[in-house]
Amino acid sequence: MKVLLSVFECDPYKGSDSYVGWSYAVSLAKYHDVYALTRTENKESIEHYLLYHSAPELQNIHFIYVDRSRFFSEFLYRFNRYLGFLGSYMFWQKAAYRKAVKLCTDIPIDLSHHISIADFRCAGYLWKLRKPFIFGPVGGGQETPECLKDYIVGHKKEETIRAFLNRFLVNLPSYKQAIRHASLIYTSNDETKACILNCISNNTSKPKVIRLTELCISDEYLIERKNIQKEQKKLITIIVSGRLICRKGVSLLLDAIKEMKTKRPFLVQVFGDGDQKEALKQKAEVLGIADRVVFYGKIGFEDMQKRYRDGDIYVLPSLRESTGTAVFEAMANKLPVVTLKQNGAKYVVEDDAGILVEVTEKRQVIADMASALDILVEDYDLRTQLGERGYEKIAEKYTWSRRINYMNKVYTELLLRG
Repeated sequence: MKVLLSVFECDPYKGSDSYVGWSYAVSLAKYHDVYALTRTENKESIEHYLLYHSAPELQNIHFIYVDRSRFFSEFLYRFNRYLGFLGSYMFWQKAAYRKAVKLCTDIPIDLSHHISIADFRCAGYLWKLRKPFIFGPVGGGQETPECLKDYIVGHKKEETIRAFLNRFLVNLPSYKQAIRHASLIYTSNDETKACILNCISNNTSKPKVIRLTELCISDEYLIERKNIQKEQKKLITIIVSGRLICRKGVSLLLDAIKEMKTKRPFLVQVFGDGDQKEALKQKAEVLGIADRVVFYGKIGFEDMQKRYRDGDIYVLPSLRESTGTAVFEAMANKLPVVTLKQNGAKYVVEDDAGILVEVTEKRQVIADMASALDILVEDYDLRTQLGERGYEKIAEKYTWSRRINYMNKVYTELLLRG
C-alpha cells in the first residue's frame, strides 16, 4: 500500500509531536511505502539519522520537504507567537497540498493520513485528493477550567484568543468540507471530540469521530524497563517535567505541596525551562517549601530516563493538555501518576495507574491533589501496585506495534470500502 502522511513535525531526535510524526512514518514503513510531507526545517535531522541507520523499513520512506511562510513564521511570530505559528502552519498545509497533487500524478497513492501537528483546528487539504483521508488523532479542544483561571493571570488574552479560534475556525466552510470528506477522524480527548461533533452535527448522520490517544511508546523502550523494581526508600521523589509555562500548572502543584500533611520526607524534582521558572522559584520561597522543591532546568533525554527510573511518583498538573507525552514515559517506568481528571490523560491513567483529581473548585483541587500526593508518599505498596499496572496498560494498549497493527486494519477496511 502507498500511504501519504502529513507530518509537519517529524524529527528522530525530538519528542512530542516530532516523536509522534517520526514514529508513525517509521512504523508504517515496515508494511507500506510511505510518502511523508514534512517541513524543510526537519531535513537536516532526518538526513543525519538516515546516514547512520540502515533499518530495512527506512528504505520505504520518501520524505517530501515543504517550506513554511517566512512572513508568518518570522515576522508575525514576533508580535503574536500563536497567530504567527498558526498562520505559518496553514500556509504550509496549502504548499503541502500542492506537492501532494504533483506526487499523485506520478505515484498511485492509496490513502492519506494527517498526523501532525495534532491540532484539530487545521485539517489541511489532503481530503481534496479524492482518496480515503484520515484526520488525527488530534487534540486542542481542551481549555483551562474556569475554577483554575487564576493560574493564567497575565495570559488570559492568549487563552481568550485560543478559545475564540476553537469556535471560529471549525465554522469556516473550508474546514467543514475537510471534516465532511474525512473517512475517519480521531481525537485524543472528549473536549476536542465535542468541538468537531458540533461542527459536523448538521452535515452527516454517520458517526466517524473516534477517541484515540495521539501517543504511544516504542516496544524497545518498554522492554528495556520490564525489570524495573521500585525500592522502598526513606526519601520519596516526586517528579514533574515539561515547559515551565502557565498552562502546565506547576503553580497549582506548588499550592498543593504547601497543603501536604505527610510526615514522611519527600522531594519534588521539577525538570524543564520556561518563562515562569523564576516566578515559580520565588513562589516556592514565599510558600516556605523551597527546601522540598528543586528546579533542575531542562536536562538531556538519557538523564531524564534515569530520573524516571529512580523516581517514585509522577505528577502532571497541567491546566489543559491533549494527553501528555511524559505520562506515557512515567507509566512505562512504573511510576504512579497524579493528574487532573480531564483531557486525554484521564483515559490513560484511569483509576488503576494513579490518582485522578476531580476539577470542580480551586480549593478542592488543591486539597485533593495534596491528599493524593500524601497517600502515595505514605503507601509504598500502593505506589508499586499502581506503577506496575501502569506499565501493563502501556504494554496492552499503547505501544507503536499495537497502534500500527490497528491502523493497518483501518487502512485495509477503508480501501475495501472504496
